[in-house]
Amino acid sequence: MTFKTRKLRQRPPLRPFKKAKQFGVGFSQVLKNFHPKTKNYLIAGALAIFGVFVVIRVTGAAYTYVSDFSFKGLISAVGSDLQKDEHGYTNILLLGDGGHQRDGADLVDTIIVASIDYQKNAVSLLSIPRDLHVPADKELGIVYGGRINELYRNQKNLIPDENGRYQVFERAVSKIVGINIQYYARIDFNAFVEVVDSLGGVTVDVKDDIYDPFYPNQTDDGYTVFSVKKGIQEMDGETALKFTRSRKTTSDFDRSARQHQVLEAIQQKALSMDVLTSPGKLRSLYGAISKNMNTDMSVREMISMAGFAKQLDRTHMISKVIHDDPGQEGGFLYTPDRELYNGMFVLIPYGDDYDILHKYTDLVFNQREIFFDPAKIQILNGTKLSGIARNAAYQLVRFGFDIETIDNLLGPDGKRTTTPVSTIEYYDYTEDSQGVVQPKFQTTLNALSGFVKGTVSPSHDAYLISGEGEKKVYEGGTSNLSIVLGEDYDVFLVK
Repeated sequence: MTFKTRKLRQRPPLRPFKKAKQFGVGFSQVLKNFHPKTKNYLIAGALAIFGVFVVIRVTGAAYTYVSDFSFKGLISAVGSDLQKDEHGYTNILLLGDGGHQRDGADLVDTIIVASIDYQKNAVSLLSIPRDLHVPADKELGIVYGGRINELYRNQKNLIPDENGRYQVFERAVSKIVGINIQYYARIDFNAFVEVVDSLGGVTVDVKDDIYDPFYPNQTDDGYTVFSVKKGIQEMDGETALKFTRSRKTTSDFDRSARQHQVLEAIQQKALSMDVLTSPGKLRSLYGAISKNMNTDMSVREMISMAGFAKQLDRTHMISKVIHDDPGQEGGFLYTPDRELYNGMFVLIPYGDDYDILHKYTDLVFNQREIFFDPAKIQILNGTKLSGIARNAAYQLVRFGFDIETIDNLLGPDGKRTTTPVSTIEYYDYTEDSQGVVQPKFQTTLNALSGFVKGTVSPSHDAYLISGEGEKKVYEGGTSNLSIVLGEDYDVFLVK
């Protein structure tokens, strides 16, 4: 991210805020304008079970058992309550691999945690890189440490029950992200190819040219060349699969972003009218998924999740990736010396534990509102040390905060000045007739308390927009929040 440094005017001119960035890539298409009730149910199932992973299993169940049932009646008749964690969320581990019947089998290429918040009608998606190192852990049932994509294979000879091996995977990921996981769904890439082809292909906006001469061939004993040009591309199943799996000439971070991009394209195509009105395509999609998937979620539980899908809000879908680029959001991993890991290339978190990851995942899963409509934040350096505001901005960007500007704190004379105490001021708020103030970005203010210790108050530079009725409405200018770093600012608050 490029930071802009400018001298702040005493009272910046009021102008409309730019439309907030949409973080809902991945499984975030809104459900609307459905026609018959049965189609309502089919599409609800599709969205609720996060795109292609479990979607058509629900669709098939609905197609088999339901024709003229009302949606509400169906849920009450055969639905089952979903398991939830202590916060009331349902968390699901999504795994994608190349199947169990090939060379290099049982290596997991795609690892995503989906967390569903029923109260906020929200879904958070977090991708974990396949090279993240998972140490041996007796309590979790992990006998052999290694890259997380090897976890299932490494336990195969020790745990004969397939469901038991996936439960070890669940426990390992739970520890990494700091939340309890209730379900898993694993699908191999044969289903991915068949789903895309059943849809007649997908349309993908390729961000950059890709040329990968090291893409594995069909027998995994050599390489083939995969290339695609920048721009809008129509992809069949094989091309879409290569686009999401290519990694030798790009990063895991880039690949995860492409996976979310293609899954969104699949959803858009699946939700288009030509698919929804075609029983043949729906049956074909169900066939592609059902024979290539494992899950511990029952059909009744999936039907209940379909009920939640009707309430999904596209602006409440967020998709995040943890990776090894410290200059971007989610960059909390690094590559250690290979000699320490038997010559393997692995990624481990800074601090060599999961504390910093948990600080980030707490925002993604438990304070997800900060990503729905991100607050524009300015940071002012009110200390004697140069570069403090820039360093603070660097850390906050890694955790997903939207830093609009950085600058020095200026006194009435326009010259740089200092302040003994750190403060956070907000420009957007309402005030009732009793003088009670309600900030618009309260969750963001709460989240910032874990990064900046300081007093929080409304800004005197906010403008009264509306005084009608019992409430006054105030707004600011180019930023929504202003962080002033004082001499008491603790630069070690975030490791």
